Amino acid sequence: MKHWIYFVLIIATVGIVACNKDSDDSIPVTSSNINLFQAIPGRSFDVYVDTVSIGKGVEYGGSTGYKSFEAKRYVMMITPAGKPDSPYIGGQISLRNGYHYSIFLSENNERLPQVLLVEDNLRTTTAGYGRMRYVNLSDAFINNFTRLTVDIKVHTTLLDGRIDTARYFRRLSYQAATDFADVAAGPHSLFVTYPDSTLALNGTSGYSCNIEDQKHYTIIGYGNAMKPDSFKLTTFVH
Repeated sequence: MKHWIYFVLIIATVGIVACNKDSDDSIPVTSSNINLFQAIPGRSFDVYVDTVSIGKGVEYGGSTGYKSFEAKRYVMMITPAGKPDSPYIGGQISLRNGYHYSIFLSENNERLPQVLLVEDNLRTTTAGYGRMRYVNLSDAFINNFTRLTVDIKVHTTLLDGRIDTARYFRRLSYQAATDFADVAAGPHSLFVTYPDSTLALNGTSGYSCNIEDQKHYTIIGYGNAMKPDSFKLTTFVH
């Protein structure tokens, strides 16, 4: 089945008017970067921007990595792997000069495909810190009526052996994408918990993540968070 979705973020490209219109040098060089993460289990997809392939056979939990394009409007098409004439989902996307974007492909609880387009704000941060955000691609329900929301907590072992716990993000629902937050460089354990609770959905040892100075990290939760054998976390380093 073909699904057409106009992606969440449509940003107009800003043009630059040059004085000498007859010179090739007057044509501004623009560049934008886009990456896709795939969170539909048991499937693999090919990804096209207009007619250009940016990923072949992208499997569950995989990504295309950033691909660079001229900053303008495109049509993105996602098809089952090896079936370029069988669109699965697609839509228009406008890329702004000098920006990075990530698209997250997932299915909701009704098995309908969803896309989320997020601007990746990769600004520099304070020395001694990296930056981390969380994207929730787990459409899980506590019961037939209540969709699960989660808190994201980071545990850090201090020099004296004590555990410092900080809640970075609160009550994230399906397709929530946080802003980047500064996190001290070093090893940490990340816990996905029930809202306002210490009960973790990803075990007692958490998810190990080593934050390096000045780097950006997107932590992605996908699969069914109510089923330990389904729920997964992965890191995309920008």
